[in-house]
Amino acid sequence: MNIVSAEGRGVFVINIFPVRPENQDALVACMREGVSTNMPGLLSVKLLKSRDGTKVINHMLWESREAFKQAMAENPEIASTRRRVHELIEGAGPDEYEIIDMK
Repeated sequence: MNIVSAEGRGVFVINIFPVRPENQDALVACMREGVSTNMPGLLSVKLLKSRDGTKVINHMLWESREAFKQAMAENPEIASTRRRVHELIEGAGPDEYEIIDMK
């Protein structure tokens, strides 16, 4: 899980999940069912799946780091989805990213 400050515009959370091709659609379905766009503090969520079937990327924008942490700690829907996700993925570790200014 990667958390990147959006400089006053909230917090981006980016998860990159390695998955076996035969599990990619199940992982996408799990995440679509388990993440409500009506969660307090969640501004947007996008899912991307690789064409080769080996990755799913979950990109979320939260209004603050505190809103994200509160959802992770208190939302049973998220906890249940996280358990199922971990049954489908092939392992993942944290990565760090640097924001590049395109000016």
